[in-house]
Amino acid sequence: MPILAERAKKILSYQESLESDRHNWDNLWQEVADHSIGRRDFKTVREPGTQRTVRIYDTTSKDASNLLAAALHALLTNPQSRWHDLRFERDELNDLEEAVLWLEQAKERLGTGFNRPGSGFATQIAEVYQDLVTFGTAVLFVTDDPGFGPRFCALSPAEIYIDVDHQGRVKAVFRKYKLKHWQAVDMFGEEDIPSIAAAAQKNPNNESEFIHHVRKRGLPVPGRIDAAGMPWESIYLSTKEKKIVSEGGFHENPYLVARWSVDAGEMYARCPGIDHLPDQKMLNAIWRTFIRNIEKAADPPLLVESDGVMPGSQISVTPSAQIVVQSDGNSDPVRYLESSAQLNLSADLIETRSKKIEKGFHSEIIQAFQDPRMTATQVIELARLAQRQLSPVLGRMAEDLLNPLIDRVYGILSRRRDFPPAPDFLQGQDLRVDYVSPVARAQKASESQAILDSFAAAQAIAQVDPSVMDNVDLDEAIRAIFDGNGTPVKVLRPKADVIEIRREQAQVIEQDRQAQELQQTGETVSKLLPGIAKLQEVNAA
Repeated sequence: MPILAERAKKILSYQESLESDRHNWDNLWQEVADHSIGRRDFKTVREPGTQRTVRIYDTTSKDASNLLAAALHALLTNPQSRWHDLRFERDELNDLEEAVLWLEQAKERLGTGFNRPGSGFATQIAEVYQDLVTFGTAVLFVTDDPGFGPRFCALSPAEIYIDVDHQGRVKAVFRKYKLKHWQAVDMFGEEDIPSIAAAAQKNPNNESEFIHHVRKRGLPVPGRIDAAGMPWESIYLSTKEKKIVSEGGFHENPYLVARWSVDAGEMYARCPGIDHLPDQKMLNAIWRTFIRNIEKAADPPLLVESDGVMPGSQISVTPSAQIVVQSDGNSDPVRYLESSAQLNLSADLIETRSKKIEKGFHSEIIQAFQDPRMTATQVIELARLAQRQLSPVLGRMAEDLLNPLIDRVYGILSRRRDFPPAPDFLQGQDLRVDYVSPVARAQKASESQAILDSFAAAQAIAQVDPSVMDNVDLDEAIRAIFDGNGTPVKVLRPKADVIEIRREQAQVIEQDRQAQELQQTGETVSKLLPGIAKLQEVNAA
């Protein structure tokens, strides 16, 4: 018991140090939430349903972030296309017919793990992208729902504290969150949280704070499949009781922490929402002033003359206000207080800042994709442009989020034995789980078109010199075209089958040739026989 108490103390101290280190980030994220997006709380504690947009007068950042998040969803994890792939580490196996068929079935099962009803992947990954472009750091929690399969949950960055190794990879995650008392009892049992269990009898809906700590083990126990043998350690702690209430493990890290762009020496990331926070705050200030000036122009304050300024009277420049002034005998007794605000200048500033923010969120490229007049070639070129501009981000997304995500889901499904049984010769073979970007598929499609264009040019030259076609490997060309167009592998025959078919065809052709030669020889002999007979008669005479 003293050992567990000491461990709990060290873990809580570790979490508190990470929380202290993140102080500045919490302040920055809260500013983004208050001035740009109107969602998430970090330093401010508000009740659910509370108005969070009181400081937002312009929604440029919010609209642009929604557009970019939706575009990332379509580019990276489009549910309408396959964005993950399976291959054997030994390349020669990927050409065998049985292996190819098994891979196709396994890919379909993997896709089902993401798209099955109740998994929540489509909605939760959309939340992840929204946090990613707004706050720079986003978290997806992937757990194994007993009896169902993978389940996905997007978590607020406010709950997550991370630590990284010397290579910048996340090695430890703390989630600090609250559970209602009845939820805690249901999850951990009454014996491990006695004070909370007692409180649950009186106020089951009151909340207590817990910490879930997941870290990479240094040396997992070889050969064990229980919690001690899993690569990732899992510990739940009650901050109220300052004790460990549950221990376990994971085969893969269930907390997938996606980061937009990490500066050297920092653990959390920056993103368009953070980079353009000053522009958004300026837009809000300009709009606030602009609206006040419009109100004054439409309904300016009134100057009302009196024999003298009344004692205690106040000057107000709000719309419809009345300001009592001393009469000079020459002015109208009631007149408007004219405003010198330059409304056109404010409108120009708003347009300039809005365009700057939209450019920072790559809105120009994203909106171009929505043009129904675009040709397939234009879509491909735009996809290339989008990949060039977003290449660093796409690379980090693959490393931080998508590859670990596929590994996690594949691991859950394989342990549930949801994949079809593999043929005996594939048992024990290592699989490679790859992320396949739709942008990369667009590139391959452009390569397919390039092959067709080059082949057409080669055919034109072949009209003059047919030997130029000897430069083209037609078998590899057709396979590259099928691959670039995303054609299922099972449509193509394995190379060994193609070789066998051609061998049989060659045998048939050779047999036909020999038969034709025999027929021609027979016809020639039959034509010569009458002449030979006459020659024999002459010789006999």
